[in-house]
Amino acid sequence: MMVEYNVDNQAKPRAPVTIYGRRDEEFLFATPKPRRETKSSKCPVYFLLFVTVASILVFIFANIVLRVAAPSVTLNSVAVRTLSTLTGLTGSINGTLVAEIDINNNNFGYFGYYDSSIAFLYQNVTLGVANVTGGRVFARQTDTVNVTVQVRSTYALAQDKNFTSDLSNGVLELRSFALLAGKVHIRKLLWRRSNLMNCTMNLWLGNQTVQDLRCL
Repeated sequence: MMVEYNVDNQAKPRAPVTIYGRRDEEFLFATPKPRRETKSSKCPVYFLLFVTVASILVFIFANIVLRVAAPSVTLNSVAVRTLSTLTGLTGSINGTLVAEIDINNNNFGYFGYYDSSIAFLYQNVTLGVANVTGGRVFARQTDTVNVTVQVRSTYALAQDKNFTSDLSNGVLELRSFALLAGKVHIRKLLWRRSNLMNCTMNLWLGNQTVQDLRCL
């Protein structure tokens, strides 16, 4: 029995399939185009830049602005210009002292201070007070101010046994106070500041000198 072979049944090559208007050969061998970088990828860079700048500003603010301190006031020296004393059952003292005050401004802005005063006391009794004229101390500098003080004992103090005894021994322990108030100026910003000077010293009547000067 013979089987006929129909030429028409032979497999014919299939025509290329078109996908969305492109043939399958073009689809298989097409090179993918690189994806464009979007603007959103720059957001982390901007964020890190913002954090860095903010950290620098916080550091500057903490180390310069927040550290604004009251300028220190120190009694540098005291010299005796004139001095006379009276000892006995009642005692008295009358003299002139010249005080040298250092005002140290360690801030990054100038310090403007108001008129103030300096006082010298024996125990709790005031012997003399002098005015300290207001002024200005520039940033990171120290100014020296000389003040002349007239010291004189009172009648009530002349009756004090401790005072007359110290006069007889030739040494008076004195204290000195000064309250310096003002403002620290940093780029048009103001901070009110004040500092209390508290010092002790020994006034030697024999050689008319001030020794053992100590400031807190």
